Amino acid sequence: MTIRLYELLGDSDRRYSQFSWRAKMALKHKGLEFEPLPLLLTDKETIAFADAKSVPVMVDDEVIKVDSWDIALYLDEAYPDKPSLLGGSIGEGVTRIINSWCDRAVNVALGPLIARDVLDAAHMQDRKYFRETMEKMYKRTLEEVQDGREDRVINLYRTLDPIRTSFRKGQPFISGDEPAYADYVVFSQFQWARVTSPFQLLSEEDPVYAWRERMLDLYEQFARDTVCYEVSGR
Repeated sequence: MTIRLYELLGDSDRRYSQFSWRAKMALKHKGLEFEPLPLLLTDKETIAFADAKSVPVMVDDEVIKVDSWDIALYLDEAYPDKPSLLGGSIGEGVTRIINSWCDRAVNVALGPLIARDVLDAAHMQDRKYFRETMEKMYKRTLEEVQDGREDRVINLYRTLDPIRTSFRKGQPFISGDEPAYADYVVFSQFQWARVTSPFQLLSEEDPVYAWRERMLDLYEQFARDTVCYEVSGR
């Protein structure tokens, strides 16, 4: 039975959930076929069977997983004969740190740079809910959150320095010589931005830019081949 993966549907068929991109890249890494099932941000009923209020939701036969990290753990456990996502217990521990760093630092630096753009990328039926929810979180309008981003993008550059240092030393991926889940976690932030915003986050001279290009080429350019803004470097 084909694995089913519920993900977020935006305007013009944009698939803009960063956490769903983590799950999709993990499934591609494992070489597993899956059926993407897009739904609206405000459609909570479709995934109520999983006691979930957001995506991704993955259904593998009778197994239901509702968190991108738990999906990765499950895939390594259920499909040990496929390429590992986490690389054993030590790799799992290190990847968990990358996961937390991405959610608590990279996302915090990147999110405000594209906050208003994401509204336009959301499905028309979701925009009122999205604006109300995000403005409640930011305590400002989305326009105010995004204003002045040209000056604030330097904060993202500085946040990315831990991985940039490794790339400058010749390491092609966060996980080493080959990509793994740590790469998919960080990449999901840039894919989210690429799908939702024309704002250019990276310079072409930045090693992080070259890494992002390598990620886009993986699995027969799976992530590149989606509805998005084709932005170059700054």
